[in-house]
Amino acid sequence: MKISNCKLFGLVLPALLLSAFANAQKLPNIQKGGLRAPANIKVDGKASEWNNELQAYNHAIQASYTLSNDDNKLYLTVSSDHKEVINKMINGGVSLIINKVKRSVSGAASVTYPVFNIQDAPVISLNTMFDIKTGTPDTDAKMDSLVKASNSALNNKAKFIRLSGLQGDEDTLISVYNKDGIKGHSAFNNKKTYTLEMSINLKLLGLSIQDQSSFNYNIRFNETKIDFVPGISIMRNADGTVTQMVVKDAKLANSYISALNTTDCWGEYTLVK
Repeated sequence: MKISNCKLFGLVLPALLLSAFANAQKLPNIQKGGLRAPANIKVDGKASEWNNELQAYNHAIQASYTLSNDDNKLYLTVSSDHKEVINKMINGGVSLIINKVKRSVSGAASVTYPVFNIQDAPVISLNTMFDIKTGTPDTDAKMDSLVKASNSALNNKAKFIRLSGLQGDEDTLISVYNKDGIKGHSAFNNKKTYTLEMSINLKLLGLSIQDQSSFNYNIRFNETKIDFVPGISIMRNADGTVTQMVVKDAKLANSYISALNTTDCWGEYTLVK
């Protein structure tokens, strides 16, 4: 079952933010080795079980992430505090792609979350959220209210997960309330960080804790497709990627293109007993 691309919500930043997580420079670009998931791990859009300290900060996707496993599931936790990246994570969804043979999307298993129907995309006020400077009771209360409203909108609208290469289906939607052993959840915190988590049953990926062979993984932030934005002319390649934008300030074009195009990173992982 194929679906249409969702509508863009929130304004794309005119320039990429230069800030990163405080510890981003200390983290490797790609996670080193496998990691046993903590016993208290929950797919709830919070990185509290990791003390909000993830394993790697990848500069291509501008996000921190941790890949982990227990005896039955593979877990992905990925966080970003870049407004334009968050917009893409929500709008285009985040895909975790597994290929046991090679670093290629072709023939790989893919799980994407969140997925929205075009008529049912949530409205998240990212511009308002990032304009708020916390530190006083008044602004803290505003941020708390905005975060609660944003998380409520996500929870009410994020009802689907897209599967590809699993269960013999090329492109299929399942409910987040499925019985297939696949979960997805995301949430904001009051520090303007968006965290997305997924878990997938190892059997669905053709993996086993008894097999210590490494496999390739790809974390992909899917492109945001825009049909029309006032004042902007968009040109795309045959595959849909943005090649040129005409905006009032030409210096902003590259920033727009980076915010719209798919970004991803590859790594290798070995399940930890």
